[in-house]
Amino acid sequence: MNEERYIRTFQIAVIVASSLLIVSLFSAWIISGPGREWKKMQNEFLSLTGMEHDSLAEVAIAGFREGIHEYNIQDLNRVDRCITCHLGMENPYLKDAGQPFGAHPGDVFAHHPPDRYGCTICHGGQGRALNQKAAHALDTDTHWDHPLLSYPYSQSTCGQCHLSVFSENEMLAGTGIFQEGHAIFSREGCLGCHKARGVGGIVGPDLTEQGEKTRHEYSFQNIQVEQTVSNWMKEHFRDPEMVSPGSQMLKIDLPEADLDALTTFVLGLAKPDIAFEYFSLEALNEFKGNRVSMDAEQVYSMACSGCHGKDGSGKDYDEYKTGIPAIAGEDFRRVVSGEYIEFTLNRGRSRRQMASWSTDISGLKEKEIKGTGSFVRGSFREDYPSHDHLKLIKADPETGRSLYDSYCSTCHGIDGAGSVAVSLIREDFLRNADNEFIYKSLVFGRPNATMPSWSNLKNEDIYAVLKYLRSFQDYRPHEQDIDFVNADTVEGGLRYHFLCSRCHGEAGQGQTGPSIINKGFLRVASDGYLYNTIAYGRGHTAMFGWSVDVYNQERLSRGDIGNIIAFLRMRASERPDYIYAGANPGDKYTGEQLYRENCATCHGNNGEGIKAPALNNQELLNAGSNGYFMATITLGREGTDMPEWGRTTEEHEALTGRERQDIVAHIRNWERIRIGY
Repeated sequence: MNEERYIRTFQIAVIVASSLLIVSLFSAWIISGPGREWKKMQNEFLSLTGMEHDSLAEVAIAGFREGIHEYNIQDLNRVDRCITCHLGMENPYLKDAGQPFGAHPGDVFAHHPPDRYGCTICHGGQGRALNQKAAHALDTDTHWDHPLLSYPYSQSTCGQCHLSVFSENEMLAGTGIFQEGHAIFSREGCLGCHKARGVGGIVGPDLTEQGEKTRHEYSFQNIQVEQTVSNWMKEHFRDPEMVSPGSQMLKIDLPEADLDALTTFVLGLAKPDIAFEYFSLEALNEFKGNRVSMDAEQVYSMACSGCHGKDGSGKDYDEYKTGIPAIAGEDFRRVVSGEYIEFTLNRGRSRRQMASWSTDISGLKEKEIKGTGSFVRGSFREDYPSHDHLKLIKADPETGRSLYDSYCSTCHGIDGAGSVAVSLIREDFLRNADNEFIYKSLVFGRPNATMPSWSNLKNEDIYAVLKYLRSFQDYRPHEQDIDFVNADTVEGGLRYHFLCSRCHGEAGQGQTGPSIINKGFLRVASDGYLYNTIAYGRGHTAMFGWSVDVYNQERLSRGDIGNIIAFLRMRASERPDYIYAGANPGDKYTGEQLYRENCATCHGNNGEGIKAPALNNQELLNAGSNGYFMATITLGREGTDMPEWGRTTEEHEALTGRERQDIVAHIRNWERIRIGY
């Protein structure tokens, strides 16, 4: 009895399974046969024979083969069946047939034959699909990764193979919007926060493969328009915090067309898993880390302008929660040194948006960092001609005196007698310093020392100041034709250590004496000037003449002085271990009270920064010398709320030189660590 029941159960199961198999086969036949969308498309294609143009009809049916057609391209890891419906894609005679049967516009197939590239590598969509909804993948209910790209975003896929982020791209036909997006990406300083192909900031996400992200990796909660990746990106550029609450990214104020172009470009940032043969040489080298070097202006545009502005104007502290200092102002460039900027680029600023741009973090090359420092410091300053003796003869000393009283007396004292800086009217100084030395000192200043550049003055004004100084003493050198070609720098270093460092500092940064291992000073000081100063000293100062005022073993010969000069020049050309603060005789306790009365409103009681840069910042304190802070306090920052404390104005009384030194001493007291250069 049980056996009969088992047999009957088995028979029923076979019948059910057979029925299901028949239904499945029939369904598959229906799907792949007359009821399939692609089949209807092919039947419609054949109906082109009813069109008015017989030639078009003949072309439409010539060589037509019914069924599923595909490109199977292993190098691109894709199978594209788009030509199952887009039957006239390669037929130039069908250029007027319209979609989906018309020929592909342009001559793109001349360089991108479809049997080698397929369709979805450029257009997006799902190549294996055989109906429009699945193939285009535009329905939000369809969980395909890459939907069909609409115009102009379809240009973005050119970037997969052809994009070079850091060098000029080949102008491919039909990629104008993509190219414009690249230009916008560069000039808006996007790499200031984002990396791309190993180069850029670390504040925002890496964009190297941004174009490969699918829409399932984005939140569309705050997107009111169609939920596509391109729309998300465009709206994010328009208002980052609205799309991504909490985002630190600032709005990009661009017209609609530029937003489209930028979106197109960023969608093209991709690193597809395809054969190397498909990439342009420039793109392939960038993927391998072998990019071309950028010039300083390009680095600034791509990496710095997003925060500091295209013109270096920064961001206002009243308008933004965290303002960003201006770096294009003449007052800043006149006092800042190349070492200061290079240190800041390499070390960044803790607790600020300024991250480190050192090579191992940013991907910038060492020479790019150095070049950018030079660009920031000097690119906006007018080039001055070499000293011209004829212009000096014609200069007006009375005009020079007036200019001296306005600009120089705050540090060098009334009538040049000296104050917080050296006297300029002493006979031994003017006798040793030729006109070229004084002229260039005024033009280029002393970076890292208190002496700013006065390149903001007209050239004739600089000559007028020089003529005024010359009214006290003419130039009469002691020595001529100084030649220290065979100098011994080791011996010179020993002499400097035992005889000079006690006043000028072990690193030449200045202590009771001025800074002398200083690039700005040695740039303009001739060997003759240095020799005469060392040999004969400075009257009414602690600097005596080492060839005339000492005896026995301490007296220096001509060769000894030559060795010291060679040592000074060698050390100035080397990268220092630190940026040494240099001399400042101010009193930090008096300076604290002066700071609270005059500086705390903007910089904060503890230097934390409220409406002005934070001064209690270890990177800033290590980058800026005492001379830098002294010059900044004295000159102020034109175009900002930082006043010129060296001169009396309607708003405030001038601070004396000693008071400014006291404030610098208080600021320096915040330095707790020494950071290597």
